[in-house]
Amino acid sequence: MAGVFASVSVVALGTASAEPQGSAESTKAAVQAAPATDSARAHWQPPTHRNGGPGDPGTEPGKLNTDYLISEVSPAQFRGYWYQSHVKGVSVTWVVPSGRDPYNGWDWIEILDSKGKRVTWDWACGNANCAAYGSTLIDANLTKGAEYRALYYSDGGRVTKGKLQAEFEFWA
Repeated sequence: MAGVFASVSVVALGTASAEPQGSAESTKAAVQAAPATDSARAHWQPPTHRNGGPGDPGTEPGKLNTDYLISEVSPAQFRGYWYQSHVKGVSVTWVVPSGRDPYNGWDWIEILDSKGKRVTWDWACGNANCAAYGSTLIDANLTKGAEYRALYYSDGGRVTKGKLQAEFEFWA
């Protein structure tokens, strides 16, 4: 029974270790907290007040759209009820330097309207082990015919705002 309790502790609370003891004594499990990376990623929000664009303080002059690139932004299809697809949002296709994992780098994509106001954002890669090339579906209610910008930020971890790496203007 104690072995089952230790196994449940591993799943529910993190890692556990049980030390073998004599048959007269009960087995005690020492529980350690699980790393907070997943929970931090789930609750992290990018800053709401950004300058945006080329004047953004997170951008190095001359570095925008060089090592990182947004190659296309197109309408996205999401599966709705009863497996019916409908167009809602955009698919942002991006390229990052070879060997970089956007998940580990906490990379994220922001969509701005023509006035520079954030419409929405999402992680560039929602799962570990992403390649250096991918496409991110971003759920958004965009106004047809309106102008928008997609911005790619790298290194947007728990304590930093990230660094603007690529920009792409598009019309919905």
